[in-house]
Amino acid sequence: MTDVLDDAMTFMADIVYCTVTTVDERGRPRSRVMHPIFERVADGLLGWALTDRSPVKTRHLAANPHVSCSYWSPAQNTVTVDCVASWVDDDDDATRQHVWHVFADTPAPLGWGDLADYEPERTHHPLFCPLRLVPWRVQVLRAERLAAGDWHPRVWRPTD
Repeated sequence: MTDVLDDAMTFMADIVYCTVTTVDERGRPRSRVMHPIFERVADGLLGWALTDRSPVKTRHLAANPHVSCSYWSPAQNTVTVDCVASWVDDDDDATRQHVWHVFADTPAPLGWGDLADYEPERTHHPLFCPLRLVPWRVQVLRAERLAAGDWHPRVWRPTD
């Protein structure tokens, strides 16, 4: 079902921002707007977000690492990417460099291009906090299919 992932990548690049929902230790959801970038990998997708390690987000992810990334466009195209999230370790230089290049080299508006706020420390800046997003489910709903009466979203799951 690579067409699901192709559509997901196209829509996410067009929409850019998504609502990311975490769950606290008491099972209560909390949503925030974020700007992750997902890339195609051999077995599906892998996402990255540059975000602060706020006390709330850190507690939520420690209690439950599952997050949901919800994209919506005014054209009524939607993508939901359900993931397991984990912070990239401070000493994982190879991954931190990779994330830097994902955000610096991806064309705008999805990519950031200018990462000057992280200079001169770059990937060791205290606010450079990459979050790895490993999808376990991707759901896509195309507006044309909705208009044609097809209310069934297409779903991708990794092979186990």
